[in-house]
Amino acid sequence: MRWLLVLAVACSSNNGKPGTKVEPAGSGSGSQAASTWTVPAGWKSEVIPFPLDFAPSLQHTGAEELRFPKGFFDATSGEYFSYAFVWRTTDAAVLDASQLGQELSVYFQGLISEVDKAKKRTETRAASVAKATANGARFDLVASTFDPFTTSQAIELIGWAERVTCGGGAIWVFVLAPAKTTIRAELDALATAAKTTCDRG
Repeated sequence: MRWLLVLAVACSSNNGKPGTKVEPAGSGSGSQAASTWTVPAGWKSEVIPFPLDFAPSLQHTGAEELRFPKGFFDATSGEYFSYAFVWRTTDAAVLDASQLGQELSVYFQGLISEVDKAKKRTETRAASVAKATANGARFDLVASTFDPFTTSQAIELIGWAERVTCGGGAIWVFVLAPAKTTIRAELDALATAAKTTCDRG
């Protein structure tokens, strides 16, 4: 989330007010070759190689791809903290519900720690917990975490995840957003499309 971290720093230097114009550090080019997964008009994208810099203990190889709407940082927007992302792994990454919940907990704990280095709010980091529940081929997700970018307030994200085999690896697709998001259908469609982007080399 390099461009997110750049923007978070800019916001903090602007008394925490969102809307600071900052050129994202990874607006589509990313650090790895772009996949065929679409980027909707006006959205931002990022590609981050594993091990993730903010969650290096996640034992996967490959890359994470993210898609963020323009209202992601605006707590008054129907797009607030609503996003889809993919773990495109070269390892098999077979996870059950318990393992997936643990990995997403580490993910959010690491994100808070990385963005919030100055304040070192270990209590909010430790309180970030994600749970996954098997639901057919998918997992239902609930992540109780905090917004480290703009509000510093607790936030609950709900969504789903699904794994599809891709050669010897996998594509894990994720949708996470507050219950009141106005773009749930768009996120679902975007994540579903990502499942068809397996490059078997």
